[in-house]
Amino acid sequence: MALTQMPHIREGSWAREAGVFLLWALLALTMTWPLPRHLGDAVLGPPGDNLEYVWKMWWFKHSLLERRASPFFNPDVFYPIGYPLALSETTLAHTLLGLPLTVLWGETVAYNFVILFSFVLSGYGLYRLLCALGARPLAALVGGAAFAFCPYRFAHLGAGHLPLMGTGWVPFLFLALERLAQAPSWRRGVAVGTFYALTALSSWYYALMFGLFGALFWLARARPWCTGRLAWQGALAAVLTAFLLIAPAALPMLKLYVGGQTRYDYSLSYVDRWSASPVDFVYPNAMHSWWGAALTRGYYQNIHENMVYLGIIAMALAIWGFMGYRAVPFVRVLALVGALALVLALGTTLHLAGEPVYVRVPERVEELFARGMYVLTGKLALNRVRFGALRRPGAIVLPLPGLLAYLFMPFMDAMRVWARFGLVTMFAVAVLAGLGAESLLARLDGRAGFGHLAGVGLLALVLLDFCVAPYPYGYTKTMGQPVDEWLAQQPRAPVIQFPLAKTWYGWALYPNCIHEQPLAYGYGTFVPAAYRQAVEALASWPSEEALECLRHWGVRYILVGARSYGARWPALQRELEANQGLIFQGVFRDRPRFYGDRLLYLVPPADTVPVTELINGPLTAYLRDEIYAYVLR
Repeated sequence: MALTQMPHIREGSWAREAGVFLLWALLALTMTWPLPRHLGDAVLGPPGDNLEYVWKMWWFKHSLLERRASPFFNPDVFYPIGYPLALSETTLAHTLLGLPLTVLWGETVAYNFVILFSFVLSGYGLYRLLCALGARPLAALVGGAAFAFCPYRFAHLGAGHLPLMGTGWVPFLFLALERLAQAPSWRRGVAVGTFYALTALSSWYYALMFGLFGALFWLARARPWCTGRLAWQGALAAVLTAFLLIAPAALPMLKLYVGGQTRYDYSLSYVDRWSASPVDFVYPNAMHSWWGAALTRGYYQNIHENMVYLGIIAMALAIWGFMGYRAVPFVRVLALVGALALVLALGTTLHLAGEPVYVRVPERVEELFARGMYVLTGKLALNRVRFGALRRPGAIVLPLPGLLAYLFMPFMDAMRVWARFGLVTMFAVAVLAGLGAESLLARLDGRAGFGHLAGVGLLALVLLDFCVAPYPYGYTKTMGQPVDEWLAQQPRAPVIQFPLAKTWYGWALYPNCIHEQPLAYGYGTFVPAAYRQAVEALASWPSEEALECLRHWGVRYILVGARSYGARWPALQRELEANQGLIFQGVFRDRPRFYGDRLLYLVPPADTVPVTELINGPLTAYLRDEIYAYVLR
């Protein structure tokens, strides 16, 4: 049965569509509380990547409108080498589209607006897709809520992963793909290319994920080898449109990739740690307003990456929807895409509670297995990786298909976090859940008012299952610290912080918005290779060799976090006081900026979730430090 042969309703009036859009806006404001109270002075979540992207909102305005220069290279980060922003996410679908807001109301408002708009667009987009499939508005609202407010999105919101919030274009992409498959034309190909480009320009992860699964969906639906030249012409229009829109951002990144700038010598252990567990997809919402504390204590998850819970109500409705519409090709193909994405989300080996599962075997079997893995991962692979860190005496891991994807697919070695493929599964579940709601409500047709009440009830249950308000991981004030305000009054010159490890968090970039001094450090997905080599000279800080390196870089201001050094500080302070090359300027105590945490403090610190070390681990001093400022002679 073709898509257009499914039960269909007429397009709604502009007034109704505006009302639906307003409803999504109200739901977004409610579900993200207390964000509406802090649109101009805070961001949700602890200090981390959220402040990195607030800084990027500022940087695009500062570079384009004040410096009148390209925003894709920042000479004031990783100074004196500079920072090609293609080493990290530029997320142009947010930074550029949010530029007018940054100009009018500042970077914090712009960041928060694009966050809220991502909820609205994700819900409304899936609503429109379901309406096109023939679902009634109430059923479409149920499916839209299952997608817009899933824990995956709230978890990445708290982590400050602005690129991953760009899910709102996905429903429009699949609707355009389905229309292209049904009636190929170059116009429909342009629509596919445009929505794919917006998805890709939100996140390079999504460029790979939805490029892969979007192509698979179209091939399965269009069968271009059977339908002829017109199908290929539509696909070519999609590819050309996407290329023209993406190329300005993608080509610099590709150049860095080919030059080896975006590759690290990862062990398979590091790659593997970002795998989801099958339990993660069914373990209830550990961010929930009512039972989140008990669930957080009961099962360990990487809180920002492995919250891929599909929702008990959404899953039940999705099963019902699949059973009711499984004869429809769109439904069958979408279910297949969601299932394959789930397999990839499980990563390179089978996991449970954040750890790989090992099976005891005879030593001879383990030796043969290890030899095979060494050959596969170190000799045959396109993307080579070291297996040794995953080896255990007398036990073997259980490899999954994701391992082959990592080893043999181009660009996969630049992608770390497998659990993010779960978003494709969530999208499929949400669409099927909307169809399940439609099937249930259709059975109630003719019973005056009861169907409407049942639809509202289903929507309420989905929202209740996913409710996290007030946001359980708190919020961070976007403000400068006293030392930043001091630096803003000083002559322009490069700044560095010690311990240098303290700069390896997204919030380390934010002070640049306040004082606009060059930073002899930085933060991003990847670090310029030349900077990685140069910074090795600072390992002996505060030796004369390290100070000479800083002089060579032109560094003038040195900030030292006393509390961050812990028990080592008194000895280090005496060494600094005795150094004739340093002129002491004063002590600046950090003001508190993180408030409202209800659950994050319950998560055990782990190196895979660095922010937990800032909240309740060994690095808490990083957030509330005493900064000793020096000028380098």
